[in-house]
Amino acid sequence: MRQRGVKKVQIFVSDDLPGLEGAIKKIFPESDWQLCVLHMVRNTLNQVRKSDREGIAQTLKAIYRAETLSEAQEGLRKLRETWGRKYPKVVEKWEKKAQALLTFLKYPPELRRYLYTTNQLERLCKEVKRRTKVVEVFVHEGAVEKLLYLILSGINERLGARRLRGFAEIEVGGYRVDETH
Repeated sequence: MRQRGVKKVQIFVSDDLPGLEGAIKKIFPESDWQLCVLHMVRNTLNQVRKSDREGIAQTLKAIYRAETLSEAQEGLRKLRETWGRKYPKVVEKWEKKAQALLTFLKYPPELRRYLYTTNQLERLCKEVKRRTKVVEVFVHEGAVEKLLYLILSGINERLGARRLRGFAEIEVGGYRVDETH
């Protein structure tokens, strides 16, 4: 990204891939890093008994749906109190990753729903995969690039026409966020 001319990135949102946070901080030290909350929740629910999933899910909502960092920290405290004995590793992971899981709280409330998950990116990748999978053979590399360009242009056009709630009149990191960009 840096080699292609990107000078500043406000926030990276990713899964918890080993070494990714360090690489981001090395190349873009001023950038924030947000760990995908939804993947963490899913991972957590897969590690607990079926009978406890709904209770833990409700406790986790108090953390990632908090309006303020102090509310989220209170949710973490309740997670430890309620589930710490039964699932100490799960609670420890949430406490260890809390800073990266709650980075989105630094941003205006109107933007948070777009920042705490990688789901939109994953949906984009699935769509590209679905559309390229039907082509059995590409005659050359340029054919792949052209198809990707057409797919991404179409998606960009469709998404560009959408009006994202909350983006009007928001300023983040000294930049005005515009609904059309």
